[in-house]
Amino acid sequence: MIYLSITCATSSLKGTVEANGSLCDGKNSLELKSLLERYARSLGRHFPDAVEEIVGVANGQTSFEVFGSDVIDWMNLAVFFNAWKLCSHELDSSDTDEHRYSSWGTVAKLIEKYTMAKLKSLQPLIQSPGVDLATLVQIVTETMAWHSIIIQSCIRSLVPSGKKKKKSGPSDNSTSPLLQAIHGSAQSLCGIIEEVTKWLKGQLNTPVAEKFDILYSYLHQGGCNEGPGNVLKVLEALVSSSTDLEHGERISMALSKWNSAEVLTKIVIGQGMELHEFLHICESKLKLLQSLRQQF
Repeated sequence: MIYLSITCATSSLKGTVEANGSLCDGKNSLELKSLLERYARSLGRHFPDAVEEIVGVANGQTSFEVFGSDVIDWMNLAVFFNAWKLCSHELDSSDTDEHRYSSWGTVAKLIEKYTMAKLKSLQPLIQSPGVDLATLVQIVTETMAWHSIIIQSCIRSLVPSGKKKKKSGPSDNSTSPLLQAIHGSAQSLCGIIEEVTKWLKGQLNTPVAEKFDILYSYLHQGGCNEGPGNVLKVLEALVSSSTDLEHGERISMALSKWNSAEVLTKIVIGQGMELHEFLHICESKLKLLQSLRQQF
């Protein structure tokens, strides 16, 4: 789908125009539409209904709850739909350019709203290692990545490789609605990645000892009768009461070496390594997006 999305988006920018002035809906466009319809069905919707729900959520008419647990898949669908729409005027052949390219703003709002809401709702990550981080990683490495690739491909079509922007001023296309829409999307993604990066650095700047105390306190808080806290409590009780007679010498010896503090320290350090890796990914994507902005 990403290949067809890039092909459709870039072909629309290369001026593949029919006699009546509309962009040509070729084989790639039809194939991408077929995949989008199948994608929408996998999410339990007909394609037009799925598009309507995406626009409704982006505009604040409905909440992200309508997407259920498939939020990332819905946002990915929005990204691919936007690329297909560039090459097809099937949905709005009589609309103005401003409305025709409105799906760029829809994708930007969708990604920004969900990501910012997720960042605001997060507790200290160490209290739920990996749970919320996985969602953020998906947003950055899937939804934002696909959208960035499409933006990059569009810009390359508008500004051929090796062609430098005139020093005297902006390019002739700088005021076109499409270029403004692409620029707005690049700008929006930069802002979102910057916020994610800021949040990651805040997590990483917390000392290991402080993270350990937070995690230890969270797992030993009163009434923790289920989840990881209960598992830790059971293990600690097992270690303190283990005997050779009950478990055998080999298992008893292994249990005697088990230390909950050491395990929690390893969790904290391991999470830090994961956060560093994610931060590197975010900084790399931010650098790319910033370079794309400079080409306008």
